Amino acid sequence: MALAVVLSACSLDARQPGALDCYKAEDAAACFIAAAKGRLKLAPDANARAEALIELLYTLAGAEASDDALLKQALDLSSDGGVRPVRQMDLLYAIDLYGSAGESLPPRTFFTALGRFIQLDRELKGLARVELYLNACGIIGWAADFRERWLVFAQSVCTPDRLQAIETDSGAGGALLQAMMPVAMTFGENPTGFAESARRGLAWLAEAENAAAKSKDKEEREFVVFLGVLMHTFNALCLDVFDRPEAADGEAELALKTLRRFERRAGLVAATLPLRRQVVEILFKLEREDEAKKLLREMLAKVDADPNAKKIPAAEQVAILTLAARLAHEEATAAREGGECRPEGTISI
Repeated sequence: MALAVVLSACSLDARQPGALDCYKAEDAAACFIAAAKGRLKLAPDANARAEALIELLYTLAGAEASDDALLKQALDLSSDGGVRPVRQMDLLYAIDLYGSAGESLPPRTFFTALGRFIQLDRELKGLARVELYLNACGIIGWAADFRERWLVFAQSVCTPDRLQAIETDSGAGGALLQAMMPVAMTFGENPTGFAESARRGLAWLAEAENAAAKSKDKEEREFVVFLGVLMHTFNALCLDVFDRPEAADGEAELALKTLRRFERRAGLVAATLPLRRQVVEILFKLEREDEAKKLLREMLAKVDADPNAKKIPAAEQVAILTLAARLAHEEATAAREGGECRPEGTISI
């Protein structure tokens, strides 16, 4: 059964329940989506609204729900000059997934997105082009049906040859390309190449973590933490594809430990929340639901404590709420079907 479009159970409550109250709602996923929509109006600019809409459309697509007003906003922003080109590309991905899930948009949304990628691949330089490829390689972490829709594209774009050909004059760009290489090997069905590229990446990460521990540069330390969570999460996703559950679980554990070290210094704040979301998703995918829920509940408490988005940006609040909605929907679907509490964890390449 599709998620109810009418979210009356949450939207009509004059008390304005907090995010954590959604777990008591008859339809928790619908309640979380309603809360996310409420935060959207707090997004201060076009880029922030675009980030929030990407998360909302992706979540609505997975829940087979619809919202014409949100779709219109996303379509308008996808060609808005005030939105970063890479973020426009992410909007086009989300619009296509939304349309393909609900059969509410014509098939050309896929080709529109594909054409935009080709255009940006020619136009963007340096770190912006690296980010374009990072998001394409990130398709490996999408829900199974969505990943399957874009799999041929990902296999043709996220390749070792194309990653190696990207020119970047920054250490950050080179590090991100290195983090993507195991994913490229996985899309290419090359387990030996995956193992070697993952080994090289983790060796680089160990050296970077040692250097960051001695550094007084806050941005450098935070970037290394981001890379650590990204690399371990990507590796876990790849190992899951290669049907190596114990090794995947080990990489997820390393991602969690990297996050915990950062949070001990920085606390649970705006800078740590995006990393925690990555960890929650990989833990849930690998059936470590109890740990994932505990981490997520703590994030939702932070959202409840900041209703006007003074400390946590509105787009991040939307991302947290939609993540909660997706996981709640997956659990509810699994309970109805009597299956496992997650979708199929591997892809057929």
